[in-house]
Amino acid sequence: MTDRTILVTGAGRGAGQGIALALANEGGNIAICDLDEATAQATAKLIEERGATAFALQCDVSDENAVDAMFAAVVERFGTIDVLCNTVAWIDPPGPIAELPTERWHKTIRTNLDSVMFGTRAALKTMIPNQKGVIINISSLNGTRGFPDRPSYGATKAAVINFTQTTAMENRQYGIRANVLVPGGISGERVRLLGEMGAALAEQRGTPPTRGQYPDPPMEMLDPEWIGRYVSFLISEDGRHINGQALVIGEAPRSPLQAMFPDI
Repeated sequence: MTDRTILVTGAGRGAGQGIALALANEGGNIAICDLDEATAQATAKLIEERGATAFALQCDVSDENAVDAMFAAVVERFGTIDVLCNTVAWIDPPGPIAELPTERWHKTIRTNLDSVMFGTRAALKTMIPNQKGVIINISSLNGTRGFPDRPSYGATKAAVINFTQTTAMENRQYGIRANVLVPGGISGERVRLLGEMGAALAEQRGTPPTRGQYPDPPMEMLDPEWIGRYVSFLISEDGRHINGQALVIGEAPRSPLQAMFPDI
């Protein structure tokens, strides 16, 4: 992998940072972006400490012009982009559909879904002429089933799975693969935020959260760098026969519906 150029979005923290650091262990050019330039620069420093070449950019990946400019900068710096990993996501405050503000719905779509399309579209403009490339997207188990109070996040993560599969079908003829990881609970800031959101919603409603709505967390959360190890495998020669797949990783809470319908 020492000659590959990889772009990881949302790499200033969380899963994106873990993926970028895991990939840095194998060398190569690691371009990263984050909405917060300071966190992107901090991750770039950690990448370089592991022996890879880092290139940090500030980018709002929900802005198509900003995404196009970012890809142009990466290609200008390294000459190409071999791998794209889309990790950016916004976990909106929980609440029922009946009380869902339109702007919150649209912001979730812009951040979680538009960003994947903008990044994929820009990457393909380089990958198709090169007749090679790998795209890895990050979805969530929330995108595989309904879950109370999570309509926006779940809908966008379900769309990411379908979009990834379509990307794979359309571009396999060009030697381009696309897969999506579907993680359960990931350790770090997001889990803390979800816990706070659930507690706030319960207080607002005047009732404690039920076990069905807010199940116990997994016995072992996914470490962000472990997700990076899965990405590393998928983009390697060993992963060349895996294409158009939604790969579930990690343990997740089970909803009441799953007790009745174990296959969902």
